Amino acid sequence: MTIEDILQAEADEVGRVLADHDPEAFTRRLAERIAEAQGQPPPARPVPEGRHERGPAPARPGRARPLPRRPRPRPFPGPTAGPEELRRHLRTLCESVLRGGHMGRLEKFAQDYDAAGARTFACLLYSINRHEAAVFWWRFAAGAEDQLSAHCLAIHHAADDNFIDARLWRTIATALGYSPRRHLPNPAPGAPLPDPVWLLARSGPELQQFAEPQAPLSVGCAGH
Repeated sequence: MTIEDILQAEADEVGRVLADHDPEAFTRRLAERIAEAQGQPPPARPVPEGRHERGPAPARPGRARPLPRRPRPRPFPGPTAGPEELRRHLRTLCESVLRGGHMGRLEKFAQDYDAAGARTFACLLYSINRHEAAVFWWRFAAGAEDQLSAHCLAIHHAADDNFIDARLWRTIATALGYSPRRHLPNPAPGAPLPDPVWLLARSGPELQQFAEPQAPLSVGCAGH
């Protein structure tokens, strides 16, 4: 089972939970329980003018409708899909971005903050374990409709057992049209992996400042 299959299964679980939810039935049961606790009959539903009150509908055979249940995280199917495997997968993905000839985008990113440059910068930061700053710039790029950044965020949150955010970013990636075939990097065989620490050291002072988690906010405020 691939990482994409795992994240899609999480999103499908939310859909199944919401499909079973019946707000009207829940409200009716709640009113009956409150009335029972107070020793009073439940309030009658108002009947629109010109219509007659009908008795309760006869019970139909069949299995009872299950009670609504809250979403709960589903365990990963097997140890190979655990948090460490997800982190290794994301690190490999980031290395593929760095090996895929995208490093020239960092200079452009320092000038106009484009989405592709923000994604590449985030992957560089993740590769040197500056995860908080990487998440900031993935969100920045995903906000500019970068599909791969939304996918990276889904994997990152799933690895941290944050299934709510993982489902959210999986849904956003799907809404943006993410496709592994179109959006996953495909570096040339044997393409070297540049040293992320060296790349950050040789970058300009502005990018080095952006490598700190709180720097993007402080720089943005300083510009106003």
